[in-house]
Amino acid sequence: MRILQNMKVLYLTEAGLWLLGLTLLAFMKPDGEHLFSFCPYSWFLESGCLGCGIGHGISYLLQGNFQASWQAHPLSAPALLLLLWRCWQLLRWQYLHFYSLTLDKHHG
Repeated sequence: MRILQNMKVLYLTEAGLWLLGLTLLAFMKPDGEHLFSFCPYSWFLESGCLGCGIGHGISYLLQGNFQASWQAHPLSAPALLLLLWRCWQLLRWQYLHFYSLTLDKHHG
């Protein structure tokens, strides 16, 4: 049961962090001043990596600017769908495994 509790915390944490990140992307100004990048390739290479621009693209997409999103990175929409699917998967697993276990414990 201890392992399930640890998984519950990990899954909720992962889902929460993804949703927090997407929320922050929804409110950021992607065309504003670029202060810092988490991509180590962009620290050394001017061109960056294959994923550079995807955060800006998701931000534009969440703000409804589809053309700017496509220009920032063509895979922004699939990446956003993948992240939302992962959050749904984690929360659904949480509900199916932990909520049903607590119901069984209280009713059984």
